[in-house]
Amino acid sequence: MEKVSIFLLLLILSIVAAVDSSTTGRLRPHPSFVETQCRRTRYPEPCVTFLSNYVKPTSQDPQEIVHAALKVSLVRAIHTRTYIRKICKEHKQMTARDYQAIKECLDQISDGVSQLTNSVIELQNLNLNGQEDFVWHQSNVQTWLSTVLTDAYTCLNGINPGHGKVKATIKAKVLNVAQVTSNALALFNGFATRYKASHQG
Repeated sequence: MEKVSIFLLLLILSIVAAVDSSTTGRLRPHPSFVETQCRRTRYPEPCVTFLSNYVKPTSQDPQEIVHAALKVSLVRAIHTRTYIRKICKEHKQMTARDYQAIKECLDQISDGVSQLTNSVIELQNLNLNGQEDFVWHQSNVQTWLSTVLTDAYTCLNGINPGHGKVKATIKAKVLNVAQVTSNALALFNGFATRYKASHQG
């Protein structure tokens, strides 16, 4: 009987310890590098969700984070363009006004795809050996990403509000492009600031 009691006591203590350990882990998790970088963005939760699929868990490279963020934005923009293009081909049930607004949105998102493609290429070819060249590349990327955001919000403002499922889906997809691009711009700005600070003098 005593042996059984001792066994039960040890079992209960082990369960309590395990629960306490798991609770402590949830309360004070050690943030990953991606999570730390995403805290600088306006939309940290989608930032972590998307970038975790592109960045190695062991990565400590801010430039790699920016590369991943730009690629996420480009992929989301391409998917959105594909969807809107399909809708434009099936425009028979739309009013002329709605079709025109969605067609203009397609043009804006297509331009955004081009700007994001330029940004990805620019960062891939970035020369970190000279600050003067870096500033030039930095200006290009910032200009292109800002243009993507302008295009996305112009599209959102151009589509009339309504209960139509198609318009709601388009707006949700375009808003997602705007959010991930905003995150990419914030991450790039942080990377650029750190680079210039480390190369002063």
